[in-house]
Amino acid sequence: MPNCLTRCRTPLAGLAAIPLLALACVAVQAADTNTGPTASSKAVVHNTNRPPMELGAASNFSQGWNLATFQSVVQLPMRRFRDGIRWSEVERERGRYDFETPRTAYMAQIGQAGAHLTLTLNWGNPLYDAGKTPHSAEALEAFGRFAAALIARFPTVDQLEIGNEFNGGNFVSGPVAKGGLEQRRRYHLAMVRSAARHAKAVRPQVKVLGGATHSLPAGYLWPLLEEDSPAVIEGLAVHPYTTAIDQLQRQIAVLRRSARAGHMPLYVTEFASRDPARAADDLVRAYATLSSAGVKEMDWYPLNERGDGHVPLLNRDQSLTGAGRAFRFVQNRLARHAAADISPNFFTMIHAFGPMTWVMWGASRPVMADGSIVRAFDATGSPLPVDRLQMAADRAIVLVGSKPLALGTNVRIGCNPLIADSFYQFNYPASADTADLQEEDGFERFIKLGQDRFALETMPGQQRRGVPWTPYLGRQDLPGLRLTADTIAWAGRTRRESRTDAPYDGATEIVHRYRVREAGHLVIRASFTPAQESGPEFRVSMDHNDRQLTHRSGRSQITIERAIRVDRGDSLSVALAVPAGVKTGPVAYRIRLLDPDKCPSAAVALSN
Repeated sequence: MPNCLTRCRTPLAGLAAIPLLALACVAVQAADTNTGPTASSKAVVHNTNRPPMELGAASNFSQGWNLATFQSVVQLPMRRFRDGIRWSEVERERGRYDFETPRTAYMAQIGQAGAHLTLTLNWGNPLYDAGKTPHSAEALEAFGRFAAALIARFPTVDQLEIGNEFNGGNFVSGPVAKGGLEQRRRYHLAMVRSAARHAKAVRPQVKVLGGATHSLPAGYLWPLLEEDSPAVIEGLAVHPYTTAIDQLQRQIAVLRRSARAGHMPLYVTEFASRDPARAADDLVRAYATLSSAGVKEMDWYPLNERGDGHVPLLNRDQSLTGAGRAFRFVQNRLARHAAADISPNFFTMIHAFGPMTWVMWGASRPVMADGSIVRAFDATGSPLPVDRLQMAADRAIVLVGSKPLALGTNVRIGCNPLIADSFYQFNYPASADTADLQEEDGFERFIKLGQDRFALETMPGQQRRGVPWTPYLGRQDLPGLRLTADTIAWAGRTRRESRTDAPYDGATEIVHRYRVREAGHLVIRASFTPAQESGPEFRVSMDHNDRQLTHRSGRSQITIERAIRVDRGDSLSVALAVPAGVKTGPVAYRIRLLDPDKCPSAAVALSN
C-alpha cells in the first residue's frame, strides 16, 4: 500500500518553522484523502442560507429565583433560557391566575434582560384530574386556557415545549403513565392541540413544540407526526442523552426519513455531559455537530448545579466551569454562523462556521496551521500553539483565520494509519437489501445462525416497548438483538420468531466483515467488554477468507490484535458468538483496521 509521502504537496513557506518530527507528517495528501474513505454524503460547501443555531441553557428559576446566578449568565451572553412553570402554583382557583409568585416572576426578569424563554408545560393541577398529567376533556381545556394566560402575561415566552420526556416514565402520571405507547402519543397530541389552540389565539407567532422525548426515538416520533393531522406541532423537542456526539448526525438522519419529520424543525432542549474534564469539549463538539445537522436550538443542561452529576455552566460561587467558558466562547466566536460539515472523511470531523472558523476533532494525528494567518484555541477559548496541535477524538480544536481556511494550503492534517473503524463508520441502511454498504459503513454487519446469514435492518428506536430509544441495527424476527455503534446486546432466544422456523440451538454470531481494497499488511485491533463479568461466557473469533486465525472465550474483556498479509478482495471477519438461550447484557465493542504502511513511522508513533 502506498506510503503517504508519495501523495504530498510541498509545505507552504509559512509552515517552515514546524518541528522536523511534525514535518514527517506534513508530507501528506493536501486534503487528508489518505486517512480513510471519503464521506461522500458530507457537506463540502459553507451553508450561509440557514440562520445560526441558538445556544441556551436549562435554568431552574421556576424552583427558586437567584439574582446572582441570573446576573452571571446574562453576561455570557445568555439569550435563550429553557425553564418551566408549575400550573398548580399559578391557578389555585379555577379560572384565576396569579403570576406574581417568586417562582413565576422570573420570566419578567428574563424579558427585561432582552432574552427569550422556551417554557416547558408539563405538570398537572390538583384542580383537574387529581393533579395527574392532563387527560380528561375538562383538564385539557383548562391546560390550554392556562397556556393562553401565561402567553398573554409574558412576551418573553416565544416557544412552548409541551411535556418533558413524555416517552419515559419520570414526568408523566396517572392514566397517561399507564397507557401504552400509542395511548401516550394520543394524550400528548391532545395536550399540544389544546395549548396551541388557546395560546395562538392570544399570540399567533408563538411556537408550539411537541415530541418532548428523551433520546432520539424515531419509532415513537414517526407515528406521532402521522397522527398530528391537521398539523399543530411546529418543532420536535428532544433530549439525545443516549447518543454519542459522533453518532448524532446519523441518528437525526434516520429520524428525518419520515416525510413529516424530514423538514420538521428540531430543538435539542437538553444536552449534557457528566465528565468535568471533557464537558467543555462536549459542548463545543455537540454545538458544531447539531448546527451542521440543521438543529434550531441547543440548550445546555444544567445552567447551575443540580446535584445529578451533570456538569453545569456555573459553579456554586457563580464562577464559570469549563463548560461555562466553552459556552461563552461559542457565543462570542461561533454563534454568528450556521455550521457546515466539511469533514473530508469519517475519521476527521471539521465543521465550518463561515469561511474563516473551523471546529475539528477526530482520530489522533498532528494538525499544522500557517501561524501567520491562523490562530488556534481549545474548547474554552484558551490559545493553543499552532505548531504543536494534536487532533484527538474527544478534544475540540478551533481554528480562526484572518483569511479563508483551506486544507492543503494554510491548514494541513497529518497521517493516521486507520482505514476502518466500527464506531466512526457505523451506518443505518435504509433497507436490508441496500447494496455495498461498505463504502459508507466500512464493515458488512450481519448475524449467523449456523451456516445461515441474515442481514441486519435499521430499527428506528422505541417502535415498541422494551427496545432502545435510539436507532439501532437488528431484525424484526429477532427482537432481542441490538447492535449500535459501540454496544452489542442479545436479550432473547436464538431463534427466528416464525412458525415455519425451528429454534436454533447453536450460538448466535454477530459478524463484522471487511473487504480488503489494496494488497499489503494490515493490523486488526478488536476489543469486547461486557457490562457485567458475571454474565455468560462469550467467544470472539477472527477469520481471514473464512479461515479462522484466532479465537478467545471469556466473561470479561477480550482484546485481540493481529497483523496479517492480505490481498485485494480478501475478507477479514471478527465475530462475537453468544450461546443459545442466554441474555448477555450490553457488550461494549470497537473494531479497527490499520495500515502500517500508510504513514511514516513518525506519524504512526504520534497516532499511538
